[in-house]
Amino acid sequence: MEDKESLRKLFLDLGCEIENDAVLDKCFEFCNNYDVDLDKLTELWLTFCVNNDADIQPTIDNLIKMEHLILKKDYKLKESHYNENDDVLSMYGCTESGPSSKRARRSPEVEVDADTRADKTRAAEYSFSPATCTENSSVSSNQRNITDKKILLSIGETVLSWKRTGNFDVQVTKSDEPHVPSDARYMYEVLSRQGHILTHVCQNLGSRLFKTWLKASGNNTELRYVKNVRNVSQTNFRTFGRINAKKDTTNTVTLEGSTRRKGISGADTIELDFRNVKQYSVFSGQIVAVEAINPVGDTLYVKEIFAKSYAPLAFTPTLESRVNIFVAAGPFTPSSNMHYQALWDLMERVASDEPHVLILIGPFLEYTHPEIQDNVIKDTHQELFEKILTRIMESTRRNTQVIVIASNRDIHHEPIFPTPQYTIFNRKLSQNYSNLKVMPDPCILDIADLKIGITSVDVIKHIGKEEISNVSGDRLSRLVNHVLTQTCFYPVYPPSEDLNVDTELWEKCAFFDQQPHLLILPSDMRCYCKVINECMIVNPERMHKYAYARLSVKPTIDGKWSSNNISCEIVKV
Repeated sequence: MEDKESLRKLFLDLGCEIENDAVLDKCFEFCNNYDVDLDKLTELWLTFCVNNDADIQPTIDNLIKMEHLILKKDYKLKESHYNENDDVLSMYGCTESGPSSKRARRSPEVEVDADTRADKTRAAEYSFSPATCTENSSVSSNQRNITDKKILLSIGETVLSWKRTGNFDVQVTKSDEPHVPSDARYMYEVLSRQGHILTHVCQNLGSRLFKTWLKASGNNTELRYVKNVRNVSQTNFRTFGRINAKKDTTNTVTLEGSTRRKGISGADTIELDFRNVKQYSVFSGQIVAVEAINPVGDTLYVKEIFAKSYAPLAFTPTLESRVNIFVAAGPFTPSSNMHYQALWDLMERVASDEPHVLILIGPFLEYTHPEIQDNVIKDTHQELFEKILTRIMESTRRNTQVIVIASNRDIHHEPIFPTPQYTIFNRKLSQNYSNLKVMPDPCILDIADLKIGITSVDVIKHIGKEEISNVSGDRLSRLVNHVLTQTCFYPVYPPSEDLNVDTELWEKCAFFDQQPHLLILPSDMRCYCKVINECMIVNPERMHKYAYARLSVKPTIDGKWSSNNISCEIVKV
């Protein structure tokens, strides 16, 4: 039963709520047959969904497809002992003549749906060759008839037409918040300096939490506020610190304080006991304030936990007319090929609708892609990236602003977060296309005071893996809310193993002083569009699954702004 709950929680980290125990039983069957653990199985499931455009919510049929496409191909079945179906004579080195002795063992073929066949046909007709970057077909846009297959979800006022009307153009710039410079130095930090930065960040956000909590409680509390998390007291007091959540069988949660005593290298830590708290949701790296007692000095018995301290709302946008924004996030091609077919289909839609802004979020050359790891590409990685950019710009109207967000997962770019903007060595590309802008990760765009926060890191999945909670309800909204309340694009600490975080750049460039109107957080988890604290948060899913987001922002009426001014659709092209 414990194992079932562990597996259910692992799927929950991916945004899947498993109600059918038959799905869990099938997963355990695979674990037993192919000698893989639960963590590995959920990773393989995510890989299967990403590569095969499958719904991330597991079903028996899709699990069987995963078995045929991944498990049977890459993992060996455990050797079984003799059973009644074994050929007894063959066990003793004898053979039996006749057709009955030959037992052909063939895996049943997996059905390929009509959409997949159509996609493969289009890829063959209009492919992108990494070696030559040439088109293999002269099929026109009209003949190909690129249309949106399906609206996955929508929020806000219905937009009747996404085609541009009028000649209204926009200017896109970086906001006033600090951004990673293109010549940033990284990984020169000293451990003592890193500890000082973490302490400084904790003190700043903790102090703000105290003030917000006091204001929320009506300024009439007489509780003591102390910075020493190990303060011994049999009466309630308030303190703050950084959460360290250990997701094991005990789900231990400790609180690291923000003060260091002389002669001790690290800050004091103490275990938290949540037995008296009705609801809580914490993750490693989260900075929280707690009200608790500490009768004997080794455990804080928490009465209340407070972690909601949103940044002030950004100023009201001064848009003069409706602005259409298309957003797509990489990887832009599946692991099976480097054709970038989904991206080219999107570009035909962009050429047709002429949005005011097109935001493309890396990676463009995912370093884990098999063809990149096998080094089968003839061009250098930088050359291939610039050829992709050139084709994007050639198929885009001049009045569409193209914003390209860097990713630390690009093979040709800096493997660090926060990530500097892409470097373009092709002078013709940068000189001929004034509507192309490269931006760092994270960044906050400014379009007539409309603030759009963007990061390419899958922060929602990373928080989900670290979260310990007893809260029911909309889990995605809860995870997204953590980003807003921590006022940070990546609040997880220690960071995920596949993310190299430079602490000095993180302190300077990963926080926001004002809450954006729109926050774009691409993730492998299912697409979503949420409104939290008047901020619209969007996950457009991954472009190689032919999914992208389109947003329409209308100007304010009488100077009043709300999230209702933004309409969002996530669609398949």
